Amino acid sequence: MKNKVYIGIVSHGHDKIIKENFKNFPRKFKNFEVKLGLIDNINSKELEKFCKKENIYYYADNKTRGYGENINKIFSILNPRDEDIFIVCNPDIYIPPEQLEKIIDYFLKEKPDLLGVKVYTNKELTKVSSQNRTFPCILDFVISFLTKKRPYMKNPDIKTNPDWISGAFMVWNAKSFRELGGFDESYFMYCEDIDICFRAKKLNMKIVYNPNFYVVHESQLESRKFLSKHFLWHVNSIVKFIIKNKRFCLFKS
Repeated sequence: MKNKVYIGIVSHGHDKIIKENFKNFPRKFKNFEVKLGLIDNINSKELEKFCKKENIYYYADNKTRGYGENINKIFSILNPRDEDIFIVCNPDIYIPPEQLEKIIDYFLKEKPDLLGVKVYTNKELTKVSSQNRTFPCILDFVISFLTKKRPYMKNPDIKTNPDWISGAFMVWNAKSFRELGGFDESYFMYCEDIDICFRAKKLNMKIVYNPNFYVVHESQLESRKFLSKHFLWHVNSIVKFIIKNKRFCLFKS
């Protein structure tokens, strides 16, 4: 029996980018098969039609959820076996098929609980958002908002065991994701990825970052727009993370 890889995608009106990134997406590889599952928060008939044509599992129930709750919902619907692989994937992530094959082959060989790969922020592959990240202190968050620099991001070109990786693209062992109870749904958006990695570290789960593989994420960085709803969601999530996990350090220890 081939290994199974489940990819969970959340849409909030992302019809166009989903069509661009997942049209004719390959399902059968040498060592594994892929199943795509999409949860739609606005019940787009156009997106539902696209999913039916592309054999993507489509789910909508007229309910708007936060990011973590959406991912948990599609995970429960797809219900991967413990030995399967579950990929958390933003709709604006482009996964080159040859990279997916390399990523999964590596995952099957190394067997981490969670794998992150290099994330380019443009299709020319000239800009990188490092997934080699340390848990942020309060000052890191402040610097990030004021300067748009992210001091918790480290060298993106070395293979390492980071504290956390972005929730835009996470390759999980399904059993590990299930043991953690998925994302904390009290975060509506932002910091749920830091939180789940914080909990994974407490359980001594193995988080690996390998820059030999990559995906492309042309993010809009909505949370950087001052006083936008995304900005306010981000600030609220930061406060929640700090209080919940007692991360009151102003500077890194």
